[in-house]
Amino acid sequence: MLRVPRHRLPVSHATHLVPFVELGRELGAPVEKMLEREHLPAKLAEESGCYVPTKAAWGFIERMGHQEGVEDLGFVVGYDGGLRMMGPTLAGQICRAATLAQALRRFCRFIRLESSEMKCWLTVEQEEARFHLHKTFGPEARGFAQTEWLGLTAMLTALQLFAPPRWAPSAISRRSPKPAPELAANLFGNAHFLTGNRDIFIAFPKSMLSHRRHHHRGNPRFEQPGAAPVAYASEEPEEGFGGRLTQCLEPHLADGYPHLALAAELADTSVRTLQRRLGELGISYSEVVDRARFDVASRLLTDTDATSVEIAHAVAYTDPSHFARAFRRLTGVSPLEYRAQHRE
Repeated sequence: MLRVPRHRLPVSHATHLVPFVELGRELGAPVEKMLEREHLPAKLAEESGCYVPTKAAWGFIERMGHQEGVEDLGFVVGYDGGLRMMGPTLAGQICRAATLAQALRRFCRFIRLESSEMKCWLTVEQEEARFHLHKTFGPEARGFAQTEWLGLTAMLTALQLFAPPRWAPSAISRRSPKPAPELAANLFGNAHFLTGNRDIFIAFPKSMLSHRRHHHRGNPRFEQPGAAPVAYASEEPEEGFGGRLTQCLEPHLADGYPHLALAAELADTSVRTLQRRLGELGISYSEVVDRARFDVASRLLTDTDATSVEIAHAVAYTDPSHFARAFRRLTGVSPLEYRAQHRE
């Protein structure tokens, strides 16, 4: 029996991009054009519950930093965003932890919900603990330096929840050769900043692991984020290539039927290669789009009071009757029957 090859399509939660979009709009940057150039949804800030290709997300952040001339944009936005930069699941898990040790274990477990290939782990040697980060792509990738800080600021936020005010880590180690941003040096002046290192980590005293959460009342950085919009609220990245491509297509349905060329851009490949990959998986592109349409429509039917007309438009049908027929073909029931059954 032939083993079907697994193709990688790293995806990240769009939550992390919303603060960049909002900042860009405040500064008058051509945000919509930048999103379009990276093949990201035009209404990303309003559809933030979706998953997008990690490479496209990094590209957008790099483009925004270049546009505004801010080399340390990843640190500035990541640090200012605090818990908001995490999805509600990860932020909630950390906030409910009894100790820092438990919080970091949960961080390591749930970080894949934020970025499918990102990994974190904790090591302890003698009196020092290190919280490590592995990123999806290496330093040669667009946006590496910016998003390296984005990951580190998320880790710092988790640590600060259990640390006293004005705490600073022992060391912050990065792969990027660029010096630490001025803001980071001002905030963590006692930290030893390592650059061009093989490992990415934050070092802190082992004794902190038993700390309980400090209540930073009145600090917006530590306010938990709200729930994501229902239509695209996938709880976690799919495992396979086809499933992840489906997730990346979902937020594009509101702009019309997503053509094969767009899907190839999202998968960072050519149209021919994409068709071959899908063929190896035994699925067609139309089946991928049908799955994306069903996933969005089923969420809207069960979790909102949106009308059939509104749902039809949300999943790229101009004629609601065509949507109803397609939905019945997939499920065996009408959209209204599906809503009634699942609400019961």
